[in-house]
Amino acid sequence: MTGGVVRRDGREVLADVGLRVGTGDVLAVLGPNGAGKSTLVKALLGLVPLAAGRTEIYGTPPARFRGWRRIGYVPQRLPMGGGVPATVREVVSSGRLGRRSRWRPAVFNDRAADRAAVDRALETLGLTGHARDSAHLLSGGQQQRVLIARALAGEPDVFVMDEPTAGVDARSQAALAAALRELTGAGRTVVLVTHELGPLEPLITRTVELGHGRIVQETTVRENPARDTATGRPV
Repeated sequence: MTGGVVRRDGREVLADVGLRVGTGDVLAVLGPNGAGKSTLVKALLGLVPLAAGRTEIYGTPPARFRGWRRIGYVPQRLPMGGGVPATVREVVSSGRLGRRSRWRPAVFNDRAADRAAVDRALETLGLTGHARDSAHLLSGGQQQRVLIARALAGEPDVFVMDEPTAGVDARSQAALAAALRELTGAGRTVVLVTHELGPLEPLITRTVELGHGRIVQETTVRENPARDTATGRPV
């Protein structure tokens, strides 16, 4: 993002923000409530329009980006939809949709790979026993784990997580940290919006602190050995 500005109700929520996320980064976006953290990550992905400046995902503006299967986004809460309530397994399985081609039918191996990825995600987040439960009847913390499992099931290159540990118990936070440790070790990129790093702190390579819609501090905690600095491109 370069010179990013987001206006809402006549005020600037983000003001002249510049941020680059490279391959292999594990970036924590910090700051008090109202600082613009969630708006920043949504603007990075094109989910919130910029009033000025520009943002690119792998060198492409969001409106023209077609590789969305490479991005796993975890919002703060489970969207409430109409119709028949979805089970936990159905919600997590929806994370695999971006990996399917509209031009060819699913084959047996595709379905087997989908099932295996969903099973792994459910187990990682401790949700196997809730697979048949209605997702909307779970607690807030359990729903957050469902959203994280959905992103994990998609096996993306980049994870963007908005308060992934909010309302999640210590055991699930440790499970998430273990899963992310494996992913980042394989070179995956992670962007976290959070108030407290907790068990995720050892994974962080960079932090950005926001205040009143501006970056007030940016710190490199450590270099990620999995990062390919020769080919790393901004997302």
